[in-house]
Amino acid sequence: MKRPARGYTIVEVMIALTLITLGVSGVVAMQKVTTVANRDARNLAVANQIARTWLDRLRTDAVAWNLPSPTSPTGNDIASDTRWLKQIEDSPMTWFQPETIPDWGGPAFDMNGTDVSESDDAAPMYCTNVRLQWIYGPPAVAPPPYLIRAEVRVFWLREGAGLPDGMDSFCDPSSNENEDDVIGTATDRFHFVYATSAIKQNPH
Repeated sequence: MKRPARGYTIVEVMIALTLITLGVSGVVAMQKVTTVANRDARNLAVANQIARTWLDRLRTDAVAWNLPSPTSPTGNDIASDTRWLKQIEDSPMTWFQPETIPDWGGPAFDMNGTDVSESDDAAPMYCTNVRLQWIYGPPAVAPPPYLIRAEVRVFWLREGAGLPDGMDSFCDPSSNENEDDVIGTATDRFHFVYATSAIKQNPH
């Protein structure tokens, strides 16, 4: 006599569903970790590129800061002939937000590392600060060409973090957000990338 086929018990079904749920949960959790890691890696790569862009801008700025030569008999002064390097005259060793100069760039960038001007509707994702220090420079007893240490700091908000107290908006030149006591100590609110280079006075 043929025996009837035995079905699954409710206990077996529940155990199978539990195992499937645990497996799916693990896959979903790994997917989330992978997504976050990819996003952080991308943000870091963009921020590093922005830092290199700003060091290139400062080197380009130094081309206008030159010594007397056949093409420039009197030479050019850092205070009057540069766009951003002149800040060293007023606030050496102080972080500052570089001024936005049309066709040259500004401190704010979008998620792709493209300049965001004050007239753009897009909110900036990255902001840049610069700090300058003489390595070899005035007084006049030191003969030129002179040398400046340029530091660039690129920062962006951590996931889910809000602006620190005393900071009304992100990368707004009219606010005090470029002050080191607001940005530099807010490591719980921002990610940071730093880059440093020496900027030499143009001898030609």
